[in-house]
Amino acid sequence: MKIVVGEVGWPTDGDKNANIENAMRFNQGLIKHCLSGQGTPARKGKKIEVYLFSLIDENAKSIAPGNFERHWGMFEFDGKPKYELDLSGRMQKDKGLVAVEGVNYMHKRWCILKPENTLDVDNAEDLPKNIDYACSLSDCTALGYGSSCNHLSVEGNASYAFNMYYQLKNLNSWDCDFDGLAVVTDEDPSDDKCRFPLMIAVGHSLVVLLPKKLLYIILVAILVLMDV
Repeated sequence: MKIVVGEVGWPTDGDKNANIENAMRFNQGLIKHCLSGQGTPARKGKKIEVYLFSLIDENAKSIAPGNFERHWGMFEFDGKPKYELDLSGRMQKDKGLVAVEGVNYMHKRWCILKPENTLDVDNAEDLPKNIDYACSLSDCTALGYGSSCNHLSVEGNASYAFNMYYQLKNLNSWDCDFDGLAVVTDEDPSDDKCRFPLMIAVGHSLVVLLPKKLLYIILVAILVLMDV
């Protein structure tokens, strides 16, 4: 009986064990083993066919099983590889995933908690409900336990939530208010662990921008795993 693994991969965020290092180790090891021809303990020498899951993150996917559900992509939402991955399985230098070119980003503006509110954040009655509102309509899974932005302060959590909503709403000025708690800034609030993303410009998508590049990446992945 021929067996094909429909989905296999490792998430990069949303859980304490979901990170780039583990995802790279798992996927690279999987590719190397699949292409080695060793098979499995019960099916030695048998070819293993798998579908790597997934190409890009899905920021609107259900998180009922956990926050990690939105972070299975080998690429960021803007087509940047999250880590080095040689689909040939040979671990060759300069043979990793290639970033999509020509992505049109929004203007470099972020929505954050007003600095004057940080000193009185514990007493801001409207802050919790505004954070909940922003997160209910955007993706705040990076703030969860063990995730990439879990180390942020209360102020940082508010800024992250406000910004995700603001980016989703295409940087409309009226979407960075939150009962007067927020303000727009041109200084990137990201740190070395937590990224405050800029969205792709309205009317564009990765497929629209460079369809041939993405289709080439998908085709190469399929051909390599099929050993064509």
